[in-house]
Amino acid sequence: MLRRLRWQLALAAVGVSVIALVLALFSNRAFVDRPTRGGQLVEALVGRPAVMNPLFAVEDSEKAVARLLFSGLTRPDAERGPRADLATNWTVSPDGLTYTFNLREGARWHDGQPVTADDVVFTAETARLVGEDPILSASASPLVQPWVHVTARAIDSRTVELVLDGAYAPFLDATALGILPLHLLAGVEPAELPRHRFSQLEPIGAGPYMLDSPGALEGDLMRLTRYDGHWDATAERPYLDELEFRFMTDVDDSLEAIGQRDVQAMGDVPVDAFDALGDEARLYTSIEPGYTLVYLNHANVLFADQAVRLALSLALDREGIVHDPGLVNGQGIVARSPIAPGSWAYDATIDAPEYDPEQARDILDRAGWVDSDGDEVRDREGKRLSFRLGSLDDPQSIAIVERIAADWSAVGVEAAVEPHNQQGTVHALSNRDFEAMLFSWQLRQYEPDPYPLWHSSQAEDGQNFGRYSNPEVDRLLVEARQAHPSDREGRAELFHEFQQVFVSDVPALLLYHPAYTYAVVDQSLGGVQLPQLLVDPSDRYASLPDWFASTERVFEGD
Repeated sequence: MLRRLRWQLALAAVGVSVIALVLALFSNRAFVDRPTRGGQLVEALVGRPAVMNPLFAVEDSEKAVARLLFSGLTRPDAERGPRADLATNWTVSPDGLTYTFNLREGARWHDGQPVTADDVVFTAETARLVGEDPILSASASPLVQPWVHVTARAIDSRTVELVLDGAYAPFLDATALGILPLHLLAGVEPAELPRHRFSQLEPIGAGPYMLDSPGALEGDLMRLTRYDGHWDATAERPYLDELEFRFMTDVDDSLEAIGQRDVQAMGDVPVDAFDALGDEARLYTSIEPGYTLVYLNHANVLFADQAVRLALSLALDREGIVHDPGLVNGQGIVARSPIAPGSWAYDATIDAPEYDPEQARDILDRAGWVDSDGDEVRDREGKRLSFRLGSLDDPQSIAIVERIAADWSAVGVEAAVEPHNQQGTVHALSNRDFEAMLFSWQLRQYEPDPYPLWHSSQAEDGQNFGRYSNPEVDRLLVEARQAHPSDREGRAELFHEFQQVFVSDVPALLLYHPAYTYAVVDQSLGGVQLPQLLVDPSDRYASLPDWFASTERVFEGD
């Protein structure tokens, strides 16, 4: 009897072990966690939006909200070019003047009304009037101005034709402008729009999220809820039920909120705040297409000499500037050309700028710039290799130009640091009243268009502040503008040629492309990803449909 009992107990023990083993295998291998709908994102935003109308979204907080509430004909993508949004597809006539867009069937406004071609025509006509008005255009989105040159016509309810008055390949950038609802704004004059109730309290868009309640902009926070009538709202995506924005006075307030875990995330995190966020913070970084550079005024005889420009470039330790904790602290990459990596137009064959002080000295020696009087500054024919180096008067800019001046001093070049306030800097650049100037560009272009900054026609009154002039560059930039938008390969070749000529010419001294950092401190928030090239801060939402705060445990394969 005792022997039988022991045998039964042994069998039971084996059975329990087998069951435990099966359960363990089943749990570890057969079940997986996958994102599911639910939860929210709570994000700190610096600045309270004054408007929620895409035609007037200028500040980062305004553009962030407009990006989520409204949809354009296209969605921007710096790497692959414009993607379908309200339009499923489009064609461009052989002369590059007529764009025909086919609208998505089933696209609806947040109030349930269908999006039609008449809405697009209304938006195009309103944008044109805003862009033509000198007062309204001053406070309008940069995407508005190209619509000044457009005539729109509805062919049928889901087909719209846009005719440009001249070929302009970057126009597709502007088609990301949020479309407005005709049925709610018919009869509203453009001048009334910025102050209209629609723009300030009750926007109705066709984007993936909608206002949680009317008048949501009256407080210091705003809640958006997922719009399940959106064309991209499938059973799985987007996952987040709600987005909550908490408006902060400044970056310090945002850092305090994220440090106390009152918010889950914030964007544009300053370099010196990384350590304060804590070890559990996840930092996501993208490169921005803008760049910091030193303008050289080509009206100055020193900088008309290509040998001097090349020597100054070789004497610059750009990597040192980018990685110095007191300067850029690694939050950027050395700029190789005026077009940033991640853009479809970037020429990846261009080498990084060399840092070679010995070669810089040799070039200057051969060009006749020597220290003839022993004062440690080179001279030639009685003229010293000395000039003013201006910058903004903020601590980082001053530190950078002092570092640059030290690099140049090591090869016998004297640069006298000359800080200016913002107004003084703008005045000096606009009037070409400078010799060398540190400056930073924020370029919010998905379709590259270096024409305004480097074409010779912009040398006197435009933004070609250094007065750079090269006929070959002029030709390439004009052809790139006038090329057919569908000829991506041909346009890329033109931009590659432009970059090669630019690098060879050294018209200015490019330093670095800045980095944009997004911080997440809530471990439950997953799926976050930034594009390689972040043209606008609102691009952080490009992958928002994949972000999640809730998961469910399901059998693998379901």
